[in-house]
Amino acid sequence: MKPLTKTLFSMAIVLASCLSIPGYVSADGHANQGKFKAAESLKFDDIIPGVVAFSTVNGDREKGAHGTFVRIPAGQATPLHTHGSEYHAVVISGIFENPIKDDENSQKSLGPGSYYYVPANTPHISRCAASSPTDCLTYFYQTTPFDFAVSE
Repeated sequence: MKPLTKTLFSMAIVLASCLSIPGYVSADGHANQGKFKAAESLKFDDIIPGVVAFSTVNGDREKGAHGTFVRIPAGQATPLHTHGSEYHAVVISGIFENPIKDDENSQKSLGPGSYYYVPANTPHISRCAASSPTDCLTYFYQTTPFDFAVSE
């Protein structure tokens, strides 16, 4: 498969799995309407200024289930942290790394079209590789409000 086809295929799998979660379609009151957002219309909020920015496109990340784009500049990384709920994600652009503490399988560089999953309360780092040719853009889905707790 060509890289773009892989990316679209991976995104379709994640989105299809999200749609199978009860309440997903009605999370933002649009049960009988399509929802469309052009990439250039996404508005990003700094979560960690200069490191991580979010653009939530479905649901409400402060109140419950949500689908959110994450942008991290090349060479930037979050501190080691956890979330109270699991999440599923797909890499859209850049070379993304999401190493989980004490999990050798997670020590990978992930290019566009790659999928990753992080279990609840699992210490990890989210970073865009210094060698990435572009900033990283990922999309993640979580069934609960977003939380972020720095680990020691």
